[in-house]
Amino acid sequence: MIWYQLTDSGLLRLSQQGEQSQPLSETASHTADQTANQSTATIPITSPVAAEVIPQLRALAYGDGFFTTMGVHHGQLQWQTYHQQRLQHHCQALHLNYSSHTEQLLWSSAKQLAKEAKHGIVKVIVSRQSQPLRGYAYHPNVIHNGCLIWLGVAASALLAEQYASFLQSHTTQSALAQNVLQQVPITAICLQSQLASLPKPLAGLKSLNRLDGVMAAGELQRLKQIHPEVAEGLVADMSGNWTEGVMSNVFYQLRPDEATWYTPPIDAAGVKGVMRQVIIDQLAVQGRPVVERALRDEDLSAISAMFFCNAVRGVIPVRELIVADQRLALSTSIYSISG
Repeated sequence: MIWYQLTDSGLLRLSQQGEQSQPLSETASHTADQTANQSTATIPITSPVAAEVIPQLRALAYGDGFFTTMGVHHGQLQWQTYHQQRLQHHCQALHLNYSSHTEQLLWSSAKQLAKEAKHGIVKVIVSRQSQPLRGYAYHPNVIHNGCLIWLGVAASALLAEQYASFLQSHTTQSALAQNVLQQVPITAICLQSQLASLPKPLAGLKSLNRLDGVMAAGELQRLKQIHPEVAEGLVADMSGNWTEGVMSNVFYQLRPDEATWYTPPIDAAGVKGVMRQVIIDQLAVQGRPVVERALRDEDLSAISAMFFCNAVRGVIPVRELIVADQRLALSTSIYSISG
């Protein structure tokens, strides 16, 4: 991945000259190399070094900030309106000064990076600027809490080869006027790691404080050595409610009512993902409102269908869920997939 810092005069490249972008898949290395060369030639570069000394960064010292990761499909940012809303909401929640000028410059830069990547991801990290106060403290006036913003870009092969037909609504709403990507069905496993609970207004934010996610991802990687077919893990909160995936949100259906989609509430633990909200809105337009419902241990054997989702990969159907020493077979017929 190649990184840039957003400045008033354009994008300041942080990666060293000649460094290659890291692709999302091994098959995309040639595309990534091309993108690295193109980015150097067409993105405004003001300096080869960072504008702020790294040890002073509140993002590094305190996790004081947040991030969002956007899929790039055929040169277009996926679900840009929803990501814009996330940035606005998160900046307000964290008392960050996110000016209209900064917002305009950010999105024009992000769209340019997406255009050159063609397929892959664009990641945005936002942090509070350094403060004159000691420790965690920040200035009480929001005008003195400006944003430091970094953008990373990585090219890849096509993110998906099909769309989630069950989510197509033919709506005229511009924010929903694109198709949700869909992956091939996967095997998932229930993890022992737990998600931390947070108070409002921090609950649901995609903040830079992600140690619970780091530990869950580490457990998933260890389990993959035993179960190499596993692609995602289901994670519970500290009350034992199954809340989300390691890198995704989750939706499920229960027998015998297989017409309703449920998703766990994100009240204290977990992230209110962009794709989660897209799917809630898509199904609402269809007249099939999603019901927020806690997913408990006793519900697992009654699940008839399940999918994970995130803003990069779209819908990720689950064909099998490993619960302790049991393997639960789940239906994938709704996704128009054979096998």
